[in-house]
Amino acid sequence: MEKFVVIMAGGSGTRLWPLSKEKKPKQFISVDDGECMLVQTINRVCRSVPPSNCFIVTNQSLVELTKEVVKDIIPHSNIISEPQKKNTAACISYTAMLLDKKLGEAVLCFVPADGYVKDQQGYAETINLAFRAAEEKDSLVVIGINPSYPSTAYGYIKTHSESSSKEQILKVIKFTEKPKEDTAQTMLESGDYLWNGGILAGTAKTIINQIRQYIPEHYMSIADALVHEGSENFNTYINNAYNEIQDISFDSAVLEKSKDIYVIRASFDWDDIGSIDTLSGLLQKDMYGNSWKGDYVALQTTNSVIYADGILIAVIGLDNMIVVGTNEAVIVCPRGRAQEVKSLIEIIKKNGYEKFL
Repeated sequence: MEKFVVIMAGGSGTRLWPLSKEKKPKQFISVDDGECMLVQTINRVCRSVPPSNCFIVTNQSLVELTKEVVKDIIPHSNIISEPQKKNTAACISYTAMLLDKKLGEAVLCFVPADGYVKDQQGYAETINLAFRAAEEKDSLVVIGINPSYPSTAYGYIKTHSESSSKEQILKVIKFTEKPKEDTAQTMLESGDYLWNGGILAGTAKTIINQIRQYIPEHYMSIADALVHEGSENFNTYINNAYNEIQDISFDSAVLEKSKDIYVIRASFDWDDIGSIDTLSGLLQKDMYGNSWKGDYVALQTTNSVIYADGILIAVIGLDNMIVVGTNEAVIVCPRGRAQEVKSLIEIIKKNGYEKFL
């Protein structure tokens, strides 16, 4: 079967605010002074498939920005527009069913646009293995990364305890979403768990069959809309379908329920840059343990993250803090609370400051 990669690029990246904003979320920014994360992802996956076999699915509000960013890298006709944000179950369901109609028999690999990977070759080899395993086993295949610390920001995948560390294709026992710190530590020490990298492979038919089984309302609503695909009223039909379906992740809706999933144990490095604190690993370090980027001056400040985008940041007497500023907004918080930025965004909205988001 022919192989295709679908890059999911519709997220808002709220935990990286104020660097990431709704009009220009984190997949469109650079975290290492190179290309933005979306372009880096395209370049990585095109080691496994030609550009013509690379699709991007994004929110309709980001389509024009996406076209501008990808330019001549992939065909603009390969950009799929979702009518609204309705989480990854909707994104994967709509895209799999649309491409099944357009392409016929195919193996699909869904990849988040905002992952950060240095080992390009290892990444390509793992994607190729996921394609092969998905077709040979006729099952859903996900990619897991060996955890390097007890992260509470990632989901975990449990594998058979008797599995050898050299085995790359393992049967999934269960998924666990973002555990508490003591649980994450236990998982790390057990050696039975991998981080969930958010990458999913499967034949179009297998993915659709799982959707039909576990989220039939997604299947029925989208299938009814796709009858009108190509007509001038299709946007209305697909928008109505999205209005009807539940806002839920594919992990919660399908993966946590399915009994027939395999995981590829990846060897490459990976980070989803889910917060300013995780971003710190990519930044320069000064002699006092501070991670930094941009223009800053610091007095008696240690072990902090300082990120200045177009402004000067000056700090005194800080330890283990995050200070991030743009010409529109500044955030200051302890490093251990970086994941709470998403809750802060809700308060910003309630207080009428949407223009800064």
